[in-house]
Amino acid sequence: MPKAKSVIPITFAVIHDDEPADVTVSLAGNADVTSSTRWRVPTLDDEAMRSRAADAREYALLAAKRWRHYRDTNCAAHSLDELRQMIAHNPKGEFCFHLKVTADWFPASLGGAMVRRTWCHHLMIDFLFAHPQVCSRVVNVKTIGLNLLRAICLVGDALGCKRVWGEATQDSAPFYSYYLGRTVEDMFVMERTAIRVFARALDSMRRTS
Repeated sequence: MPKAKSVIPITFAVIHDDEPADVTVSLAGNADVTSSTRWRVPTLDDEAMRSRAADAREYALLAAKRWRHYRDTNCAAHSLDELRQMIAHNPKGEFCFHLKVTADWFPASLGGAMVRRTWCHHLMIDFLFAHPQVCSRVVNVKTIGLNLLRAICLVGDALGCKRVWGEATQDSAPFYSYYLGRTVEDMFVMERTAIRVFARALDSMRRTS
């Protein structure tokens, strides 16, 4: 396994109301995951946007349910160092971590991702979602989903994973198709080269104090 390095949390800028605004991606704890179950779907006249917001809330609820299973079986990592220790102790074990995006200008997490490290040392994205107000454009902020995907690749690159993969829904397939540069149907796979490209794209945006 590659030598440990500090990659998460990472602070970088997104576009909020057409201006750069700092956000931070880090591994979530139990309180963070639980808080996403209290998200609410905004009242909207646009049925398509309301449907997207409802889906986001549903993914957050499903991610929290999956998280509880791994937490209760001592297979949920709260930090990258803890995940490394789990893998070192059980190289064929299946473990999970949950990413969150936070900012001091938004009262909740802007988005999240529930990710599993599989027994063959790949990362499998169970759920990737933005806050209902973000995906419905009530809050004008861009690239939350893209940068969560990049953050997953950043973790995967640090761990030396050779593959990141996941299921694409009918709604999310265009997102993955656009950013991966190829047609995506009901699943997508990112191999080592793509993982490094996405990881370095986020790392290059890192804010330094």
